[in-house]
Amino acid sequence: MRSPRRLTRRQKWPLHLALFIIYVFIQLVTSSSSSTSAIPPNQTYTTTEKSISSSSPSREEINTQTVTTVEANKKYETTTRSERKTDSPTTMSPAKTTTSSGGSHHPTWRPPRENCTAPAIEQFPKPFMGKWGREHGGLIIHILAAIYTFLGLAIVCDDYFVASLDRICEELRLSPDVAGATFMAAGSSAPELATVIVGVFFAQDDIGVSGVIGSAVFNIMFVIAVCGLCTTTVSKLNWWPLCRDCFFYFISILVMLGTIYNKIISWPEALLMLITYVIYCVALSYNERLERWAKSYNIPFLPKDEEPAEQSALVSYRSLQEDRQSYTGPNSPVTEQIKSQDGIPAPGEQPNPQQPPPPPPASQPQYYKAKEADPNEVSPLERPVDASQWRLFTWHLVYPIHYTCRATMPDCRQPKWRSWYPFTFCVSMVWISFYSYIMVWMITIIGSTFGIPDTVMGLTFVAAGVSVPDALSSLAVIKEGLGDMAVSNAVGSNVFDILVCLGLPWFIQTAMIQPGSHVNVTSRGLTYSTVSLLSTVVFLVLATHMNGWKLDRRYGAVLMVWYLIFIVLATMYELNVFGEWNQPTCPSNY
Repeated sequence: MRSPRRLTRRQKWPLHLALFIIYVFIQLVTSSSSSTSAIPPNQTYTTTEKSISSSSPSREEINTQTVTTVEANKKYETTTRSERKTDSPTTMSPAKTTTSSGGSHHPTWRPPRENCTAPAIEQFPKPFMGKWGREHGGLIIHILAAIYTFLGLAIVCDDYFVASLDRICEELRLSPDVAGATFMAAGSSAPELATVIVGVFFAQDDIGVSGVIGSAVFNIMFVIAVCGLCTTTVSKLNWWPLCRDCFFYFISILVMLGTIYNKIISWPEALLMLITYVIYCVALSYNERLERWAKSYNIPFLPKDEEPAEQSALVSYRSLQEDRQSYTGPNSPVTEQIKSQDGIPAPGEQPNPQQPPPPPPASQPQYYKAKEADPNEVSPLERPVDASQWRLFTWHLVYPIHYTCRATMPDCRQPKWRSWYPFTFCVSMVWISFYSYIMVWMITIIGSTFGIPDTVMGLTFVAAGVSVPDALSSLAVIKEGLGDMAVSNAVGSNVFDILVCLGLPWFIQTAMIQPGSHVNVTSRGLTYSTVSLLSTVVFLVLATHMNGWKLDRRYGAVLMVWYLIFIVLATMYELNVFGEWNQPTCPSNY
């Protein structure tokens, strides 16, 4: 018989393998960032891209371009020498482009272009299809590819990433509320985090920031509006979880506004965002005490709640089977009603002396318990039997995603793979980063083809795509009649999106990869959008109070109208309708 010591080592080797993968990934990111940041002083800042037009430039145009390049080189060298004398941190780096010579791509450097913003499409590999081909029908391929990445993100997050986070919370013996605010929030907001990482380290533009802002508005307005429009019954909302999450969401917006106001993010500002989120997690760990303290004041304009608030409202779409069981369990409202009909007193009623008292209610588990695999669940790789044509089409559509996931990641919900959760966590992060990179790349190509700024694409399409897990979670719980959980899941995930999805990549870039550097926010319209986020919080609380703290279709219609107004105004600001807020995008032959 094997000794317990050998069994322990056997169970720990997947963790060691996962740590090794994380170390290699960090080394690759660090080496790539350091290589692109180092610029030799005698480097020629020219571009040797081939023109897509058949006509060659004239001699006068070549001479003009040469003079312009020489003047730009002299100006850049003068700026560099003055910065070295004053020892000031560099806040603007030359824009990196890729040149094609003989079919090979290699990086070259050029000085920052004045009076225009460098196009983000040049930070990615050159598209396989030219601009003329995209404008004449080829863009549909990029649109379908972007939609497919949304499906890939949703499947990887719900089926594998959240399952590995469940096991991590169980191994760390976290309480349910802290687990929901930390790891479960990371599971639902993983696409937003990966998008910001791509925007900071690869695209080097504001598409990640605009995606988080758009996702925040999408969650707090659009998702809750759809929940109200799709509900069949009126759900009563508990005021404490909504006011609690809205308060910390309001604080998060203020911290974000103070961070991006001067358009330069340094490591102390990024660290402040992470510390604020730690305070939020500590507050959730004392949720019961804070709730009793808040309700002891008897605030006149707030309703009197008879039921306790949810401890953790952040859920995933795949974990709702246990929520359904708890909703119809021995202490659920439906069961209490059945007990009352059978003669067993419900809470608040006088017991019948002729009947035995009911058993005491089950207490909430002290530690988080990971979800078990459903033995009756059908494998997504099996072809559905007696299915409709639409069902077969969707199965064939997502089959490559499921196949690659099953081939590269073990399902840590299964008993034989439960100790492999670190490996599943790392590989799922790789897949999320891959799908997010392709998504941002495709969205950037679409925006560049139509002439739409990257921030507008982030506020709309990227925000809707990365918010798919949160939307599915809220829609699924509202069908079970859990209005509090649906609303708090949408609001609570925004705190993680703003403080961690933005603060963590900014801190890694400015404190670890390039210590002392800065991350620039080029769009001035994002400051307006951030200020407008404050109005969404106030409007949500006021609309809920005016509607009697109920979730119904009228409530959903009002939020939907407010969401459309916000998106239209934010888009008009980014398009310089109300003034010159942003510089135009520089022309590009990508």
